[in-house]
Amino acid sequence: MKKIISLLLTALLVFSLSGCNSGQSEIRPVTKGITFAAEITYYNEYCEGTVSVDENGKMNIEITFPDTVKGLTLTFDGGGIKAEYAGLEYEISSLPEGIACGRLYEILEDTFSEDVKVTADGDESYISGAAGDSEYRMYLGATGLPISAEDINGTFCVNFKNVTITEK
Repeated sequence: MKKIISLLLTALLVFSLSGCNSGQSEIRPVTKGITFAAEITYYNEYCEGTVSVDENGKMNIEITFPDTVKGLTLTFDGGGIKAEYAGLEYEISSLPEGIACGRLYEILEDTFSEDVKVTADGDESYISGAAGDSEYRMYLGATGLPISAEDINGTFCVNFKNVTITEK
């Protein structure tokens, strides 16, 4: 009798530990108050930059590659964009089409909501949504920090490198 109870308890333990890992995830995304290096591919264009997103969602990116625009700094703050390069500043009120950094901001801005849903599918956790005129998927690590994001149609991809949480 003790062997049967022992086997039943062992089987119960195994079944409780091997549940399906699909559906809603307990991971909370962290997309504000972070800094990271971004590797961005948009259509056939590629650029790299150092990015910071403050607690209010204001994003600043300094382009580090390609060399032709190295040092260009773009600041996205809700409704406006400020560009700085070689001592010149320029402000625009709306996001022009086809700017890779703008696409990154649209995706991040869409994840700022407190009620954003994280989906778990096997070992992957991600956020799905729509930003601009395209659907995207942003993959998250176990800590909630972003790993990568891509458009469903394959035209945009960003890899988040060295993501750190900034001090408050």
